[in-house]
Amino acid sequence: MRRKGFTLLELLVAMSIFLVLGTSLMVILRGGLATWRRGEARQETFAAAQSVLAQLTEDLRSMVAPHDTPLDGLGEVEARLLCDQDEAGRQRLFLVRTLKAESEHPITGLAGTTIGADRVVDYRDDLDEARQARLRATGGLMEVAWVHGPGDVLYRGIKAPPGAPGSLFADGEAYELAPPIVVDPAALAAPGAGDRRGDAPLLRPFAADVLHLELRFWTQYTTSWDASHPPRRRLAPDEKSGPLLYWDSTRAVLAPEDARDRRRFDTFRDRGSLTDPRDDIFPGKVRVELTLREHPAAGSSTFLTRPVAPGDTELYVQEPGRLPPKGHLLVDREWIRYEEVVRDRVVVARGGRGARHTVAAAHDLVEVVAGRTFVVIVDVPAWREDWSDQERQP
Repeated sequence: MRRKGFTLLELLVAMSIFLVLGTSLMVILRGGLATWRRGEARQETFAAAQSVLAQLTEDLRSMVAPHDTPLDGLGEVEARLLCDQDEAGRQRLFLVRTLKAESEHPITGLAGTTIGADRVVDYRDDLDEARQARLRATGGLMEVAWVHGPGDVLYRGIKAPPGAPGSLFADGEAYELAPPIVVDPAALAAPGAGDRRGDAPLLRPFAADVLHLELRFWTQYTTSWDASHPPRRRLAPDEKSGPLLYWDSTRAVLAPEDARDRRRFDTFRDRGSLTDPRDDIFPGKVRVELTLREHPAAGSSTFLTRPVAPGDTELYVQEPGRLPPKGHLLVDREWIRYEEVVRDRVVVARGGRGARHTVAAAHDLVEVVAGRTFVVIVDVPAWREDWSDQERQP
């Protein structure tokens, strides 16, 4: 009796078919897994950005405008908005806002319950001080500070009630912002991390991997969010007035370097305006631009394939498909604005080297980071114009 079976050729054909199917399935699964990882990485970035923008938006919308005193309008002004730049060109934001649901909060709800209380809400053992009934009454107001510090860390500080001691604002002849104490993230878990450190304000990490934070302020003359347009009072038919990259609601702290251009709008008036709330101004809107570094799985970074000189207008990169069609790139500590990606070349926009208050420099074969940028425009209920400006347009 003859036995039935497979020939060697049939076995080879069957094995080849299974090998092709297995390889195809592996490629499909690998691509799907990479897509899933990319989606998860981007979701983490979106969640981090939403946390930062939600808190910053709430702070801006909760700002308060000063009230005139019954007599001559002079006196201590608690309502303030100050935004300046540090030595590295990073913006710092200081403001006074209202406290929402103060009586329902486990900390502020216990503030002001004892006569002679001597402590304030400032990130230093607040819960213990609240339980001991040592917190002063907040008056419904709180100072807030946002500082983009070294290491791509964004810090936030609070202090309630506003004013000395421990204020985020420093009054005096120097008219400077108080230098904050920045807490290292690794030191927060150390024993005694919450101990008091004199009267200096304390800032704690709010978000990591923050590559860029920029605030643009809409003035009473602004017609465009494009910061390349100077903030003009009077405009020619073909001109636009841009936003301010700083703000001083008191009109007494941040003096312009060059005040000779009478068409240019700035917030400064004179040093005596610090205690006069009648001329204080607040922006109508604030544009917040936030750029976060993503996980490598998100695919928003690559590497240079050729060295770059400070004057080069093209960058050669690996995997150009990882980059957005246009935007900003971070190379070392220099931001570069580009207008398009052509094959393996990134075409730098006109004046795009040294963007975002950085300096054009030479770069070796280093990482090129695009990150993920988020933009939100916040309407400010405390908007207050300067109606006494003699240059105001009719």
